[in-house]
This record gives sequence, C-alpha cells and structure tokens, in this order.
Amino acid sequence: MSATTRPERESAPQRRAFWLKTLHQWHWISSALCLISLLLFAATGITLNHAARIEAKPVTIT
Repeated sequence: MSATTRPERESAPQRRAFWLKTLHQWHWISSALCLISLLLFAATGITLNHAARIEAKPVTIT
C-alpha cells in the first residue's frame, strides 16, 4: 500500500494574508462605489438647487 501525503493546511500567516488582501480589495471597491454615488448625488443636488441658472427651454412631445 502506498503512502499518500495529504496536503498540509495553510499556515496561519498565509490565511491572514489572504483575508487581509481580500479585505483590502473589498474596501477599495466599496469606497469607489461610494465615491461615484456621492458625486452623482452632489451633481443632482446642484442641478436641483440652481435650476434657475441652467438655461433650458421646455419641450412638449405630442
């Protein structure tokens, strides 16, 4: 019967490094999404609060 070696479990520092890398990536992605949302919210707020300064002519589609 041949002896089969089981793969050793990852050491604690390797698991910690994996989770820190994953957390760092998620943090970057979530902050980018928040920035985009904040810029969109700011742009809509500016256009709503300063509607008189933005020239536009109403168009009626029939």
